[in-house]
Amino acid sequence: MSLPGRPNGEFRSAQHEGTPASLRPLYLEAGTGWRVKLDDGVALHVSAAGRARSLYPLQRLARVICGAGTEWETAALLACLQAGVPVLFHDAHGSTMAWCFGPRRRETTLAELLAEGLRHPEWEAFFSQWRQAAERREVRAALRCMNARCVRFDAAAVRAHLCNLHRNRTGRAVGPWLRALQRASTALVAENLHSALGDPGLICFARPGLHLARLLSDLMEWRLHRVLHRTPATLFSENSPGRFAAAGVERHMAQLQAGCGELLGDLELQLRDWLL
Repeated sequence: MSLPGRPNGEFRSAQHEGTPASLRPLYLEAGTGWRVKLDDGVALHVSAAGRARSLYPLQRLARVICGAGTEWETAALLACLQAGVPVLFHDAHGSTMAWCFGPRRRETTLAELLAEGLRHPEWEAFFSQWRQAAERREVRAALRCMNARCVRFDAAAVRAHLCNLHRNRTGRAVGPWLRALQRASTALVAENLHSALGDPGLICFARPGLHLARLLSDLMEWRLHRVLHRTPATLFSENSPGRFAAAGVERHMAQLQAGCGELLGDLELQLRDWLL
Protein backbone atom coordinates (compact mmCIF):
# COMPACT_ATOMS: atom_id res chain seq x y z
CA MET A 1 0.00 0.00 0.00
CA SER A 2 1.56 3.31 -0.95
CA LEU A 3 0.87 6.98 -1.42
CA PRO A 4 3.04 9.18 -3.66
CA GLY A 5 5.77 10.86 -1.69
CA ARG A 6 4.92 9.14 1.60
CA PRO A 7 6.71 6.00 2.89
CA ASN A 8 4.81 2.98 4.22
CA GLY A 9 1.44 4.32 3.15
CA GLU A 10 1.50 7.20 5.60
CA PHE A 11 -1.35 9.55 4.74
CA ARG A 12 -0.62 13.12 5.78
CA SER A 13 -1.45 16.44 4.17
CA ALA A 14 1.40 18.41 2.63
CA GLN A 15 -0.55 21.65 3.04
CA HIS A 16 0.22 24.22 5.71
CA GLU A 17 -1.78 24.23 8.91
CA GLY A 18 -5.04 26.09 8.49
CA THR A 19 -5.35 25.41 4.74
CA PRO A 20 -7.51 22.69 3.14
CA ALA A 21 -5.89 19.26 2.94
CA SER A 22 -5.07 18.16 -0.59
CA LEU A 23 -6.79 15.15 -2.12
CA ARG A 24 -4.44 12.20 -2.41
CA PRO A 25 -4.65 8.94 -4.38
CA LEU A 26 -4.51 5.63 -2.49
CA TYR A 27 -2.64 2.73 -4.13
CA LEU A 28 -3.27 -0.83 -2.93
CA GLU A 29 -0.66 -3.05 -4.52
CA ALA A 30 -1.85 -6.24 -6.22
CA GLY A 31 -1.10 -9.59 -4.61
CA THR A 32 -1.13 -8.36 -1.00
CA GLY A 33 -4.60 -9.55 -0.04
CA TRP A 34 -6.05 -6.20 1.00
CA ARG A 35 -9.43 -5.96 2.72
CA VAL A 36 -11.32 -2.68 2.64
CA LYS A 37 -14.13 -1.87 5.06
CA LEU A 38 -15.99 1.28 6.05
CA ASP A 39 -15.02 2.78 9.42
CA ASP A 40 -17.72 4.93 11.10
CA GLY A 41 -18.99 5.99 7.69
CA VAL A 42 -16.18 8.50 7.16
CA ALA A 43 -12.99 6.52 6.45
CA LEU A 44 -11.73 3.40 4.71
CA HIS A 45 -10.37 0.73 7.04
CA VAL A 46 -7.63 -1.03 5.04
CA SER A 47 -5.93 -4.16 6.35
CA ALA A 48 -4.01 -7.25 5.22
CA ALA A 49 -2.52 -10.31 6.90
CA GLY A 50 0.56 -9.38 8.89
CA ARG A 51 -0.02 -5.64 8.49
CA ALA A 52 -1.36 -3.04 10.86
CA ARG A 53 -4.71 -1.56 9.92
CA SER A 54 -4.77 1.90 8.33
CA LEU A 55 -7.56 4.47 8.16
CA TYR A 56 -8.00 6.79 5.16
CA PRO A 57 -10.61 9.59 5.47
CA LEU A 58 -12.90 9.69 2.44
CA GLN A 59 -12.83 13.48 2.34
CA ARG A 60 -9.08 13.38 1.61
CA LEU A 61 -9.10 10.70 -1.10
CA ALA A 62 -8.83 11.65 -4.77
CA ARG A 63 -9.18 8.07 -6.07
CA VAL A 64 -8.35 4.46 -5.14
CA ILE A 65 -6.28 2.15 -7.36
CA CYS A 66 -6.30 -1.52 -6.37
CA GLY A 67 -5.74 -5.03 -7.65
CA ALA A 68 -8.66 -7.20 -8.69
CA GLY A 69 -8.04 -9.44 -5.68
CA THR A 70 -8.79 -6.70 -3.17
CA GLU A 71 -11.78 -7.62 -0.99
CA TRP A 72 -14.21 -4.70 -0.73
CA GLU A 73 -17.04 -4.46 1.74
CA THR A 74 -20.06 -3.25 -0.21
CA ALA A 75 -20.62 -0.36 2.21
CA ALA A 76 -17.03 0.82 1.72
CA LEU A 77 -17.27 0.77 -2.07
CA LEU A 78 -20.61 2.60 -2.03
CA ALA A 79 -19.23 5.19 0.39
CA CYS A 80 -16.39 5.94 -2.05
CA LEU A 81 -18.79 6.35 -4.94
CA GLN A 82 -21.17 8.56 -2.97
CA ALA A 83 -18.24 10.74 -1.89
CA GLY A 84 -17.14 11.16 -5.51
CA VAL A 85 -14.02 8.99 -5.09
CA PRO A 86 -13.57 6.76 -8.18
CA VAL A 87 -12.15 3.26 -7.73
CA LEU A 88 -9.99 1.58 -10.36
CA PHE A 89 -9.36 -2.18 -10.50
CA HIS A 90 -6.37 -3.60 -12.38
CA ASP A 91 -5.04 -7.09 -13.04
CA ALA A 92 -1.71 -8.60 -11.97
CA HIS A 93 -0.01 -7.00 -15.00
CA GLY A 94 -1.25 -3.52 -14.15
CA SER A 95 -3.82 -3.36 -16.97
CA THR A 96 -7.06 -1.61 -16.06
CA MET A 97 -10.02 -3.95 -15.69
CA ALA A 98 -12.76 -1.61 -14.49
CA TRP A 99 -13.61 1.82 -13.12
CA CYS A 100 -16.31 2.47 -10.55
CA PHE A 101 -17.87 5.92 -10.57
CA GLY A 102 -20.51 7.41 -8.33
CA PRO A 103 -23.36 9.82 -9.18
CA ARG A 104 -21.18 12.90 -8.76
CA ARG A 105 -17.64 13.90 -9.60
CA ARG A 106 -15.20 15.45 -7.15
CA GLU A 107 -13.04 18.08 -8.81
CA THR A 108 -9.50 18.36 -7.55
CA THR A 109 -8.58 22.03 -7.27
CA LEU A 110 -5.60 23.65 -8.96
CA ALA A 111 -3.89 23.97 -5.56
CA GLU A 112 -4.33 20.26 -4.90
CA LEU A 113 -3.10 19.32 -8.37
CA LEU A 114 -0.09 21.59 -7.99
CA ALA A 115 0.75 20.19 -4.55
CA GLU A 116 0.60 16.64 -5.90
CA GLY A 117 2.60 17.54 -8.99
CA LEU A 118 5.37 19.14 -6.93
CA ARG A 119 5.86 15.82 -5.14
CA HIS A 120 6.14 13.88 -8.40
CA PRO A 121 9.66 12.73 -9.37
CA GLU A 122 9.12 13.95 -12.95
CA TRP A 123 7.91 17.41 -11.95
CA GLU A 124 10.91 19.28 -13.37
CA ALA A 125 10.46 17.79 -16.85
CA PHE A 126 6.69 18.36 -16.82
CA PHE A 127 6.87 21.97 -15.66
CA SER A 128 9.73 22.90 -17.99
CA GLN A 129 7.74 21.54 -20.94
CA TRP A 130 4.61 23.43 -19.87
CA ARG A 131 6.50 26.71 -19.36
CA GLN A 132 8.18 26.50 -22.77
CA ALA A 133 4.90 25.69 -24.53
CA ALA A 134 3.12 28.54 -22.74
CA GLU A 135 5.86 31.00 -23.66
CA ARG A 136 5.74 29.94 -27.33
CA ARG A 137 1.98 30.58 -27.41
CA GLU A 138 2.33 33.99 -25.76
CA VAL A 139 5.18 35.03 -28.07
CA ARG A 140 3.26 33.98 -31.19
CA ALA A 141 0.17 35.84 -30.01
CA ALA A 142 2.21 39.02 -29.46
CA LEU A 143 3.76 38.76 -32.92
CA ARG A 144 0.34 38.24 -34.53
CA CYS A 145 -1.12 41.19 -32.65
CA MET A 146 1.64 43.47 -33.93
CA ASN A 147 1.64 41.91 -37.41
CA ALA A 148 5.33 41.17 -36.92
CA ARG A 149 7.75 38.42 -37.85
CA CYS A 150 11.02 37.47 -36.21
CA VAL A 151 13.77 35.40 -37.83
CA ARG A 152 15.09 34.13 -34.50
CA PHE A 153 12.31 32.65 -32.42
CA ASP A 154 13.77 32.94 -28.94
CA ALA A 155 12.57 35.20 -26.16
CA ALA A 156 15.49 37.64 -26.19
CA ALA A 157 15.41 38.11 -29.96
CA VAL A 158 11.63 38.55 -30.11
CA ARG A 159 11.69 40.99 -27.18
CA ALA A 160 14.33 43.15 -28.89
CA HIS A 161 12.38 43.05 -32.16
CA LEU A 162 9.11 44.10 -30.51
CA CYS A 163 10.81 46.91 -28.60
CA ASN A 164 12.25 48.22 -31.90
CA LEU A 165 8.77 48.17 -33.41
CA HIS A 166 7.42 50.12 -30.43
CA ARG A 167 10.21 52.65 -30.84
CA ASN A 168 9.53 53.06 -34.56
CA ARG A 169 5.85 53.70 -33.86
CA THR A 170 6.18 56.01 -30.85
CA GLY A 171 9.49 57.72 -31.63
CA ARG A 172 10.97 56.83 -28.23
CA ALA A 173 12.54 53.89 -26.39
CA VAL A 174 9.69 52.28 -24.48
CA GLY A 175 11.83 50.34 -21.99
CA PRO A 176 10.84 52.52 -18.98
CA TRP A 177 7.15 52.24 -19.87
CA LEU A 178 7.37 48.47 -20.37
CA ARG A 179 9.16 47.99 -17.03
CA ALA A 180 6.58 50.16 -15.28
CA LEU A 181 3.81 48.06 -16.80
CA GLN A 182 5.55 44.92 -15.58
CA ARG A 183 5.74 46.28 -12.04
CA ALA A 184 2.07 47.26 -12.10
CA SER A 185 0.92 43.95 -13.57
CA THR A 186 2.91 41.90 -11.05
CA ALA A 187 0.42 42.86 -8.34
CA LEU A 188 -2.41 41.72 -10.61
CA VAL A 189 -0.66 38.38 -11.17
CA ALA A 190 -0.16 37.94 -7.41
CA GLU A 191 -3.84 38.67 -6.80
CA ASN A 192 -4.93 36.07 -9.37
CA LEU A 193 -2.54 33.45 -8.01
CA HIS A 194 -3.71 33.99 -4.46
CA SER A 195 -7.32 33.74 -5.56
CA ALA A 196 -6.64 30.53 -7.52
CA LEU A 197 -4.38 28.79 -4.99
CA GLY A 198 -5.01 30.38 -1.61
CA ASP A 199 -1.68 29.08 -0.31
CA PRO A 200 1.37 31.40 -0.29
CA GLY A 201 3.56 28.32 0.10
CA LEU A 202 2.61 27.21 -3.42
CA ILE A 203 3.13 30.65 -4.94
CA CYS A 204 6.64 31.47 -3.72
CA PHE A 205 9.40 28.87 -3.77
CA ALA A 206 7.19 25.81 -3.34
CA ARG A 207 10.22 24.02 -4.75
CA PRO A 208 13.83 25.31 -4.97
CA GLY A 209 14.03 27.73 -7.87
CA LEU A 210 10.27 27.82 -8.49
CA HIS A 211 8.61 31.18 -7.86
CA LEU A 212 5.24 30.84 -9.56
CA ALA A 213 4.36 34.53 -9.21
CA ARG A 214 7.58 35.60 -10.90
CA LEU A 215 7.27 33.01 -13.66
CA LEU A 216 3.67 33.95 -14.44
CA SER A 217 4.66 37.64 -14.48
CA ASP A 218 7.39 36.83 -17.01
CA LEU A 219 4.86 35.08 -19.24
CA MET A 220 2.49 38.02 -18.93
CA GLU A 221 5.17 40.33 -20.38
CA TRP A 222 4.05 39.30 -23.87
CA ARG A 223 0.54 40.52 -23.09
CA LEU A 224 2.06 43.86 -22.09
CA HIS A 225 3.64 44.22 -25.52
CA ARG A 226 0.15 43.93 -26.93
CA VAL A 227 -1.01 46.65 -24.52
CA LEU A 228 1.82 48.93 -25.66
CA HIS A 229 0.97 48.29 -29.29
CA ARG A 230 -2.64 49.39 -28.74
CA THR A 231 -1.68 52.53 -26.82
CA PRO A 232 -1.75 55.85 -28.73
CA ALA A 233 1.75 57.27 -29.09
CA THR A 234 0.70 60.58 -27.52
CA LEU A 235 0.08 58.93 -24.14
CA PHE A 236 3.79 58.19 -23.75
CA SER A 237 4.71 61.86 -23.85
CA GLU A 238 1.77 62.96 -21.71
CA ASN A 239 2.46 60.64 -18.76
CA SER A 240 5.38 59.48 -16.65
CA PRO A 241 6.04 55.72 -16.85
CA GLY A 242 4.47 55.17 -13.43
CA ARG A 243 1.26 57.06 -14.17
CA PHE A 244 1.12 55.52 -17.64
CA ALA A 245 1.41 51.99 -16.21
CA ALA A 246 -1.22 52.51 -13.51
CA ALA A 247 -3.71 53.83 -16.04
CA GLY A 248 -2.74 51.20 -18.64
CA VAL A 249 -3.31 48.25 -16.32
CA GLU A 250 -6.72 49.61 -15.32
CA ARG A 251 -7.65 50.34 -18.94
CA HIS A 252 -6.70 46.83 -20.08
CA MET A 253 -7.74 45.03 -16.90
CA ALA A 254 -10.12 42.64 -18.65
CA GLN A 255 -7.46 41.60 -21.16
CA LEU A 256 -4.82 41.09 -18.47
CA GLN A 257 -7.19 39.22 -16.17
CA ALA A 258 -8.08 36.96 -19.09
CA GLY A 259 -4.38 36.38 -19.75
CA CYS A 260 -3.77 35.26 -16.17
CA GLY A 261 -6.84 33.04 -16.32
CA GLU A 262 -5.78 31.43 -19.58
CA LEU A 263 -2.30 30.61 -18.27
CA LEU A 264 -3.58 29.17 -14.99
CA GLY A 265 -6.37 27.32 -16.79
CA ASP A 266 -3.89 25.72 -19.16
CA LEU A 267 -1.62 24.74 -16.26
CA GLU A 268 -4.59 23.12 -14.50
CA LEU A 269 -5.61 21.25 -17.67
CA GLN A 270 -2.09 19.93 -18.24
CA LEU A 271 -1.75 18.88 -14.60
CA ARG A 272 -5.06 16.99 -14.80
CA ASP A 273 -3.97 15.17 -17.96
CA TRP A 274 -0.63 14.32 -16.37
CA LEU A 275 -1.75 13.26 -12.90
CA LEU A 276 -5.33 12.00 -13.12
